[in-house]
Amino acid sequence: MQIWRAFKQRIGDFRFQTKIKLSFLLVSMIPVIVLGSFCFSKTRSLLVQQSKADLNATLTQSVLAVNNLLDVYNKLMNFLSFNQEIINAANNTYTSQYEMYDQLTNVIDQNFYIARYLNPGVEQITLYTGTNLPQHGNTVIPIDEIRRTSWYPNIMKSVDVLWSASEKNIYSVRRILSTKQRNPKDNILFARVNYDKLFTTFEPLQSHGSEIIILDSSGNTVYSSRANRENPDIPVTAKTADRLHWHGESYTVLSSTVPLAGWNVYLYKPTSLITKSAWWIALIVLLMIAACIAAVVVAGTLFSRRIMLPIHRLHKSMKLVGEGNLEIKVSSESKDEIGDLIRGFGNMVGKTKTLIDTVYVAEIARKEYEMKALQAQINPHFLYNSLSLINWRALRIHATDISEMAQLLSTFYRTTLNKGENLILVSDEILNVQSYINIQLIMHNNNFKVDYQIDDSILSCLMPNLMLQPLVENAIIHGIENREDGDGIIHLSAKKEEQSMVLQITDNGVGVEQERLVLLLKSQSKGYGLKNVNDRAILMYGEQYGLTINSVVGEGTQVTLKIPYVELKVD
Repeated sequence: MQIWRAFKQRIGDFRFQTKIKLSFLLVSMIPVIVLGSFCFSKTRSLLVQQSKADLNATLTQSVLAVNNLLDVYNKLMNFLSFNQEIINAANNTYTSQYEMYDQLTNVIDQNFYIARYLNPGVEQITLYTGTNLPQHGNTVIPIDEIRRTSWYPNIMKSVDVLWSASEKNIYSVRRILSTKQRNPKDNILFARVNYDKLFTTFEPLQSHGSEIIILDSSGNTVYSSRANRENPDIPVTAKTADRLHWHGESYTVLSSTVPLAGWNVYLYKPTSLITKSAWWIALIVLLMIAACIAAVVVAGTLFSRRIMLPIHRLHKSMKLVGEGNLEIKVSSESKDEIGDLIRGFGNMVGKTKTLIDTVYVAEIARKEYEMKALQAQINPHFLYNSLSLINWRALRIHATDISEMAQLLSTFYRTTLNKGENLILVSDEILNVQSYINIQLIMHNNNFKVDYQIDDSILSCLMPNLMLQPLVENAIIHGIENREDGDGIIHLSAKKEEQSMVLQITDNGVGVEQERLVLLLKSQSKGYGLKNVNDRAILMYGEQYGLTINSVVGEGTQVTLKIPYVELKVD
């Protein structure tokens, strides 16, 4: 415990720059080592899987080549077995030497010669016959010569081509059947194929260190790549496992089948050959880890110096600031630069707090004075009294238009000021807009029309004041006034949709180009109050509310304001 405390104290007394470098090195190396080990493990696993997949694909292709070659030989055996000349020659009982000679030379020898010429891989074709033909070299042999062979009972029970192997001899046999003979003889067609040519497709696998063993259905060896070596074959009992340990060597085992012959093909390759390239990856990973360590050391040194430079500067500055009177005491027992930084920060807190309080109070007072000055500039009572006097004088001289204008202005400014409140009844906001529109009608000699469609259910709801007037002003100034033929019309509608209020201003003015339309709510363009209205709505209610503008050049513009449906609560 004492040693641990001494160690912690030792670490705590290190310079802050040293701590940064050690921390940087430790934190950086953990993921580097973990990721490096993980990458090596995964890469090795993927490499082994890919190698096995490639090996299996090559084995499958090699086996398929052998099977295709056997299929060619099978077709040859079937062709000869169904040759009617050969069938007749093998089932006839001969009474003269000339007739025997004619069948041997002109039928059997000629057909067998052509078959071998067209298939160079066939080394011998023999007819084992039960008729009275004499032995004719290796071409015709009496069937009694093979009755004691191991494959004779099987071929006599089968009508297919059967393949057998003996040492390095690969041969196929097939019965010659005759349906036209009343008492057909026993005849067997025998063909021996070139051993090396049949299995030459496995040479590329063997050249890369693989061992190939082929067994027939009885477990006898048909082919072995170790046949010419002193070492014995790999044990048959272990040939079905995916992995094998034999004579101190670990093997990866793959298997396949030659369907036509019923042979089982086994491939054995030392696992060390498959994973050999993985060690190069391991070496590369180790080199990368070493490079990362070196880079971390260099980067840690550079970063620690870079980080410490402003800290040193701040440390010196804080000592200068901390020379004044302090209200809050902040201390640290650490002896490194961070401890000095904390003590310096404690010295600064009191003075910073005092400065913030002083500036904050002064700023609040300044804002209050500005507000009072602004309120003093606008005296609603003085404005209303002046407009009332104008109205009274206009009535005395029978100037009804001036009287109407004064009354409209009085109503407009009364609803606009709204006693300093930000929220207003929808009914008052509509009244404000109507007053503004009537003023504009007087100013424009009633050269446009206004259509109102107001849902009475929303009149008692609350909304921010002075939201519709900028929209109407925009429709008149930038839409109706620019029409060349007059006949302008403005539609103002207000209704409830679910839990929202939707207020629309539609005009049949000149419209707005699309490239200009997309900028109306994004920039504060001269003469457009649309952005201000949209920003107020979003600020008060959220992004789902605000303005939507649709416009077609030459047809008009529709501006839709969507705000929440908020009813006035009466206590």
